[in-house]
Formats: sequence, C-alpha cells, structure tokens
Amino acid sequence: MEPKDILAISGKPGLYKVLNTTQRAIVVESLEEKKRTAVPASARVSSFEDISIFTYDEDLPLAGVLNDIHAHLKGGEAPGAKEPHDALRAFVTEVVTDLDQERVYHSDLKKLCTWYNQLNSLSLLPFADAEEAPETEADGEAADTDAPAEAAAEEVGAEEKASEADDKSGAAE
Repeated sequence: MEPKDILAISGKPGLYKVLNTTQRAIVVESLEEKKRTAVPASARVSSFEDISIFTYDEDLPLAGVLNDIHAHLKGGEAPGAKEPHDALRAFVTEVVTDLDQERVYHSDLKKLCTWYNQLNSLSLLPFADAEEAPETEADGEAADTDAPAEAAAEEVGAEEKASEADDKSGAAE
C-alpha cells in the first residue's frame, strides 16, 4: 500500500484506505476494522502523501519519517501516545534530528507515534519509495538522497506549466 492510499479523517479515529472517489463522497475502508463507509467530500481528509513534519531546514514527508522510525526501531514499537511529553519529543528528536521544536506540537507527536504503531502492527511499513525505485533499477547505482525532493519539485513545475498552458488556451478561445 502506498502513502497516497492512506487517509486520516478529521473527527474519525484510526486510519483509512481509499477505495473509490466520487464527486460527493470518498469510499474508504478502516485499516483495522475493515469496515467500509462513505465520507462526504466536504470532510477534512488528509492523505499521508500530503502530510509533512516541520523541520528547521525543509519539511519532511510523513512517509519518509515513518520509514525512518521503522529503521531506527528495527521494526519495533514506538512509545505510546500516553507517554509523557518529554519522552515523546526526545524519541522523535532522535529520529528527526532537526525537528522544529516550536512548530511541532505534542498532539502531532502523539499522532505520529500512534500512526506508526498502527501501520507497523498491520505490517504496512516500511513504505516502498516509488520515485526512487525506477531510477535505481535503470541506473544500477544507489539513488541520490535528494532525488525524491528534486522529482517532487520537477513534478510541481510540470503541473504549473501545464496549468499555465491550459489558462492560455482557455483565454484564446
């Protein structure tokens, strides 16, 4: 399962897998209970692909942080959400050394550890890095650590150029 298929829904506990989307709703399935439900399109839904962790340099994608935690713990369990604030912050700071201490709140740390433990118990970690896999196979070398960030920047640039071209073609009509 890829990070883009995992959702966190505001006001609903747990994590969900996207099954289908329509104009009015998103059909999801709970990862733990395997129950299907429809969530209105107006609900606040966040894909793991869109969530990032604040650092002093640049924001890190949630999937990468979860993979780093998995590697750091060697597949073990992270501290629970009921651990003291200092213990959670110290644990996450071990993994993400340049964590922005002012912008990452205690509730964020609790969610991060809870999500990690839930995904780890379902054997969904570590996430495969889809952007690096083709480059590694094609080049036969280890992928550059900046490759995902560069690919994301190129993708955003391509989307912006495409939308500008659409705007210009729409204006010409």
